[in-house]
Amino acid sequence: MLRGIRRREVLRLAFAATLDLCTVEELGQGLSDVTENLIDGLVRAIRGPVTATESGEAHDGIEFAVIAMGRFGGQELGFGSDADVMYVYRPAGLEPELAQKRSQAIVAALNRLSEDSRLPLDLDIGLRPEGKNGPVTRSLDSYKAYYARWSLTWEAQALLRARGAVGDPALLADFMAAADVVRYPEEIADSAVREVKRIKARVESERLPQGADPLRHLKLGRGSLSDVEWFVQLLQLQHGASVEGLRTPSTLRALQAAVDAGLVDDADAETLRAAWLLASRARSAMTLWINKTGDILPRDRIQLGGVARLLNYPPGAANLLEEDYLAVTRRARAVFEREFYGLPERGTPSTG
Repeated sequence: MLRGIRRREVLRLAFAATLDLCTVEELGQGLSDVTENLIDGLVRAIRGPVTATESGEAHDGIEFAVIAMGRFGGQELGFGSDADVMYVYRPAGLEPELAQKRSQAIVAALNRLSEDSRLPLDLDIGLRPEGKNGPVTRSLDSYKAYYARWSLTWEAQALLRARGAVGDPALLADFMAAADVVRYPEEIADSAVREVKRIKARVESERLPQGADPLRHLKLGRGSLSDVEWFVQLLQLQHGASVEGLRTPSTLRALQAAVDAGLVDDADAETLRAAWLLASRARSAMTLWINKTGDILPRDRIQLGGVARLLNYPPGAANLLEEDYLAVTRRARAVFEREFYGLPERGTPSTG
């Protein structure tokens, strides 16, 4: 029943997006809400009725929660997006070893029950501590100990988009409080800033698919989603402790907060915002058009024309979409290189 409801709601959102009845921000919110409600319903069904005893212990012996990460955490999902998550638990009656087994059983059941061949949903746990080498689920104390001792720069950056989504409220609140200490440091070392820039440069050179045109890749290309998001996240790491508005998993809300705090020029922010919005819209339209996640703006005029129509361009506007996308991302890349890497504008002599 829950999977059927999700299919219906995603279809409804697809109609709304195609008919231009919702913005890309509303689409991201809607798809994130649908995903969150599916996970919440499944977790409740798996655990059964959870009631607290007089001592506050859950009847199944643990507190359990799902932390939304990445675009799911920022409530910015598009069609075909994975749902990045982390799982956390806290013993509430059970011995630690049994509590861990109970949390693992919940996750295993959640993965099994969320499978849907008609509308796949990938609950991706790649952003957890230690990445693919880390345990599937951790206790809250384990997360705290890991982040206090071993946390790497990329893990603090990943937590910038963490959002308590599903589970026991007290555990969600305590996890987010612990995350705040890591992702909004009182002071960030110059070496950490250099590390963020080094990793971004490495992503650009190594993660772009072989043969892909960096000018047309909607996620990792020049001036696309990755550039905007990494720029905003660096500002959050640097100023999140002092600027309350930056303490949000939403890319666009954080960008506006940076403008309000005088950290980013209005015109630069509008350039970055326009690129992020068009790349997000085009990525979802690609998924609707080819029925799988599409990250590269097509060169084929029939394919490009189909994407353009889904973006409410007039018939025969494939070239117009291409021109718009290349222009807006070119401007965004110029802002990114100047403000993130500190590179001079093209044609402007360096003073260094």
